[in-house]
Amino acid sequence: MVENSNLDELAEAARLEPGDTKKAWRLLSNHIEGTDLPAWVKTYVQKSADVVADYDLENGDQAKLAHDLGFYKETGQQDGWSYDLDHVFEWFTDRMMKDVQDGKKVSISRTAREYLDENRMFNNSPDGARKAYEKARHRHAKRMEAEAELERLLAERGV
Repeated sequence: MVENSNLDELAEAARLEPGDTKKAWRLLSNHIEGTDLPAWVKTYVQKSADVVADYDLENGDQAKLAHDLGFYKETGQQDGWSYDLDHVFEWFTDRMMKDVQDGKKVSISRTAREYLDENRMFNNSPDGARKAYEKARHRHAKRMEAEAELERLLAERGV
């Protein structure tokens, strides 16, 4: 392993301040390269150390941290049933409106990839997110039709 005076400083700081998780992750990240562990483990530890270093201990979202570290459960379905369709519809609509305001062409496929990236859904496919959006959009249209029909009926009754 290559000598690293910064590593020695980190190790000493960790001894002086037990329980400091950020320093522990930095130590792991710096020491991992000299081990015989598989490359994917080294990459995971180094990326996790970056995630922990950026985490706000006082105000951070613990669920997001767990998700970013790979502690999340995704359903096996890829057809949109595992998505919160209300969230999908709102997220896609907001993103596509922003794209239009920024002068970009609307692209459901690009937006689906961005949705998966931003919402940390690594195992799902952009096609699944696109289908979820189509389903959410269809459901939204049905709701709008039902609301319009209700308004019409209420108007007829003079309510």
